[in-house]
Amino acid sequence: MAPALRSKASNAALAKARAMYGDRLTPEDYRRLAACRSIPQLAAELKNLPAYTAALEPVSAPTARRAQLEALLRQAVYARCDSLFRYELSAGQQVYGYFTVSCEVDEIITCLRCLDAGRPGDYLFKLPDYLRHRCTVDLYALAHVTDAKSLLAALAGTPYRQVLAPLADVPAGRKLLVYAEPLLEDYRHKAFVALAPQKGGGAPGRAPGLGDYIEMECDAAALSNAGRLLRVHAEPRWYAQLVRRDCTALKPAEWQALLAAPDYPAYLAALHKTVYGRMLDRCRYSTLKEGLQKCRYNWCRKWLRFSTDPALVMLCYVYLIRCEVTNLEHIIEGVHYGMPADELYGMLIGCDEENSKGREH
Repeated sequence: MAPALRSKASNAALAKARAMYGDRLTPEDYRRLAACRSIPQLAAELKNLPAYTAALEPVSAPTARRAQLEALLRQAVYARCDSLFRYELSAGQQVYGYFTVSCEVDEIITCLRCLDAGRPGDYLFKLPDYLRHRCTVDLYALAHVTDAKSLLAALAGTPYRQVLAPLADVPAGRKLLVYAEPLLEDYRHKAFVALAPQKGGGAPGRAPGLGDYIEMECDAAALSNAGRLLRVHAEPRWYAQLVRRDCTALKPAEWQALLAAPDYPAYLAALHKTVYGRMLDRCRYSTLKEGLQKCRYNWCRKWLRFSTDPALVMLCYVYLIRCEVTNLEHIIEGVHYGMPADELYGMLIGCDEENSKGREH
């Protein structure tokens, strides 16, 4: 593509992402949803939200079920990103390739979750044409999976057939997701890291780019896993497997200090000497995983607004909209179990930040 056309496409992508983020749910929307006392009442409220009306059109509020709502909300993310990534393709970027892989992994995991729950019929799919035409997975075949053998048959001719080949040795009757999810997440992780450009030692004070986002995402998972393993006194071999450091913003000495911590308080003390500790100091949180998620939420909000890198802005948007759907999933579960509205609202990511009138960090 000619440079002038690429620049126009990039500008269109930036404007589109920011406009779409402007349609996000407000704290008032979340409070109204959290106050619902039944799934039918919640379904009716969700259908009235302009951002989700089309996605939830198949839902009949009086007979709505949790699994149906969650599946359709997940598909709403696909539809929004479909609309956005058309611009990204014109800009000549490669983010759509990772996004397609991520969608495929999500669909396989969802299929197995429904299968393990004894409700394979709850698996729903409705990918936009943009994604469906790029998927290597036959989603129609996936919808008819009943066991490991039929899953591997449905994935024949795709990379996932080899990734999930170990499932052929799982004894009949076992839950498959516990075996499959680590394999799928490892595949997704490698595809994500492959997006990161080579480090070039940028000038101090430079605006962050795609590599910074990828490092932060990878570090958040690694730091959460390391803290969890330390708290349960896991064997050292698990650190090598679950605490990935193949794409990180931390220095080797910082990781050495973290992994050498004798207990969890010492681990947190070492963490707070890093860049992530300074980010965590600006958040209110009850668990490390929640704190790191809020750090990423705030970071993505800032750079979606200020970055001129279309690939970075798009990934920031995808992260933020997925946080929104995760919030809705928490509300669905909370309403199902009768959780008090204030307690449920306090679990949501981004509401405190949206209410804050202070500067963005």
